[in-house]
Amino acid sequence: MIDPYRMVFVNVITSLLVLAGTIIYRYIYPKKKINLFILLLIISILPIISIFRAGTYESGAFDIHVRRTMEFYSLLSQGNLMPTWAADLNATYGYPLFAFNYTLPYYIISLFHFFNFSFIDSLKLFLASNFVFSGIFMYLFSKNFFKNSLTAFCASIFYLFTPYHLISLHFKVTIGEILAYTFIPLVFYFLNKFLTDKKSINLLFAGFSLGLTMLSHIFVGIFLIPTIPLYIILETKKISKGLFYSFGIVAVSLLISAYQWAAPLIYRPYMFTTAYPTDPINNFYFPEIIDLLYSPWRYGLLFQGPKGELSFLLGYAQILVVFIIIALLMKNKIRKKYRNKVVFWIVLFIFTLFLITPYSISIWRYLPIVNLAGSQRLLIIIAFYTSILAGYISFIYLKKNWVIYVLILFAIGTTILNWGQRRVIPAIDDSVLRQNLAIGIKWGDEHFYALPRWVDPKELWFSKIPDSHLEILNGKGTVKNLSRTSIDHQYLVDAKTSVNIKENTLYFPGWSLKSNRKFIPVQTDKRGVITATLPTGLQKIELKYEDLFLFKLAKIVSAVSILTILFIGLVYMLRHYLISQRRR
Repeated sequence: MIDPYRMVFVNVITSLLVLAGTIIYRYIYPKKKINLFILLLIISILPIISIFRAGTYESGAFDIHVRRTMEFYSLLSQGNLMPTWAADLNATYGYPLFAFNYTLPYYIISLFHFFNFSFIDSLKLFLASNFVFSGIFMYLFSKNFFKNSLTAFCASIFYLFTPYHLISLHFKVTIGEILAYTFIPLVFYFLNKFLTDKKSINLLFAGFSLGLTMLSHIFVGIFLIPTIPLYIILETKKISKGLFYSFGIVAVSLLISAYQWAAPLIYRPYMFTTAYPTDPINNFYFPEIIDLLYSPWRYGLLFQGPKGELSFLLGYAQILVVFIIIALLMKNKIRKKYRNKVVFWIVLFIFTLFLITPYSISIWRYLPIVNLAGSQRLLIIIAFYTSILAGYISFIYLKKNWVIYVLILFAIGTTILNWGQRRVIPAIDDSVLRQNLAIGIKWGDEHFYALPRWVDPKELWFSKIPDSHLEILNGKGTVKNLSRTSIDHQYLVDAKTSVNIKENTLYFPGWSLKSNRKFIPVQTDKRGVITATLPTGLQKIELKYEDLFLFKLAKIVSAVSILTILFIGLVYMLRHYLISQRRR
């Protein structure tokens, strides 16, 4: 049986088993309520069963992220706890990938690997666990928000089974997006708790969660920020409080994510995109309305085409929910106390939808740096909005449970063809990917916006590993390698004459060269590789990388902020535990 059909068969059978099990349980125990949280956990496992097939994914960025994690873990193992320079990528010429690409997902995947899972399995565990936790956190928020288990269950199902969520999970394998899905509900969970109990610790945790969202995918975090003051104003009906509380949340998040947003600002003068600017809007893909409403494959039920094309679908169940809620508003079927809140989420949905479409081009032109990411990523935030709207419909129809169940089954059933990558390659394991680590550029393992300005615009990347790390271009002498880490390269050079050398590493501000502890000026060749002139004599050469002061400071701010909040949270939980023990 062809792999995709086998996968769909397994998905259908397991789904029917869960459905049958639920019905049988209700028949055997008619007076017992089903634990909807447990049921949610079981259902959230259905789309991730296929993840654990042996091998790597055929398409998407799965292999790329495995190779990057290998490099990231290697840097951590060297004691470089907040890496910048990816030394073994780009054919070992390296480049500052981890200053400009999200790193929080790689920390989590590396943690799995630390516990002896392979890199491939570590990434699979990351994908699977984040999908499940995104549903759990959405349930926690919705239960706190709506005060009803069935409503929370409905909203969580819609959040899990949003098409773009499954596309990111299985077809794109965009680990930053997947992690952002996990943290977004946590932001509003803690925010909602703060508005309820006014405990400052919840405001702190809301900022912490927003900071983690920005470390997951800064684009998503930035576009989530405006929702926060609007939401607070909606709930408190006080503009001053909305602005004050949201300022605190955003301030905390900016401290936590300082090194993520500071890098493109600090290093902007030294980047390739600054030296060779282009209008990103010209290369910007805006999904058309039809793309958001219908997928062109398998009668609209498959979200990836035969050549890897992707659908940026809102979701049929999600579209239905929006139409239903608008119809209920027009017919005045929504109670007055909820009407403004429903309108609020609909307006956010419509405006965000507008930003995704080509009609918003004029706005994107005024959003430098951010406009490089792609408007389709706003579907992540729309998933949150539509899930809340689904929760409101569920809340309205609590006395007609069958309506809720139909919506839930529709949301799940219309995505079933997309619960897994269509093919995996069992023959590829960690060792195969590690062999291709340095030359991963051939398979798309590059982050264009992390390139230094000194590279050759006609030949940006290296595909061949150099024969030696340090070469003598002119003059007579010998070279002996002494030691080498990602950011510290040491040699013994015996120069019979003055020599011109090339150290096969891309130049980036922070690299410095010493000969017998004396600084030597460095230059670059036409491809941006480090060159220098050494004097006659026996000399120890040290080429070291160190972050610029401001970037180093940003890293310190992030690290201290994260550790401080974790410590405060630990003390808070310990204190409450001791209080509860005394009351017993």
